[in-house]
Amino acid sequence: LIIIQLFNLQIWSGKYRELALNNAIFARVKYPDRGIIFDRKGSAILNNTILYDLVVTPSEVKKIDTAALCRLLEISEPEFRKRLLEARLKNGPFRPSIFEDLLPEFLHARLDENLWKYPGFALVERPVRVYPYKSAAHIMGYIGEADSGIIRRSQNFYRLGDYVGRSGLEAYYERVLMGKRGLEYL
Repeated sequence: LIIIQLFNLQIWSGKYRELALNNAIFARVKYPDRGIIFDRKGSAILNNTILYDLVVTPSEVKKIDTAALCRLLEISEPEFRKRLLEARLKNGPFRPSIFEDLLPEFLHARLDENLWKYPGFALVERPVRVYPYKSAAHIMGYIGEADSGIIRRSQNFYRLGDYVGRSGLEAYYERVLMGKRGLEYL
């Protein structure tokens, strides 16, 4: 009976294989840059730029100078501990979580120089939409995070955290501008 059950668990049942893969392999979503919209003269009227998020993997944060990192980020030590605990509870100790998003350029530069001192922290690129002309906002539209209604209407194509065109040209040309999402296995 034991041998039959072992055979069942190892050969027929894929449940434990899937659980083991979920523990060992992390599938990170690779978001494409949104498409650029040009006017008739070839100038970009909707464009992308790169900003950075500071991410933390809680299990890798060991023996760091938290006071120095807090001074760099301009936050208090209780705030640092709170964010680290939130990251651990949200995604577990072994998966990266956003510690601070959309860093200003001066903070990105400071962190880029000093991040080697803080194991468990990393900078991750995030494409962000830029509107070079400060006019015709109602025509250009805007993007926003997909809510549960949009996710449901798209038959779960979009996920929480995805950005979609909410109005104007951004919404009208959403299928063209969104690109194709990919996966990177770590």
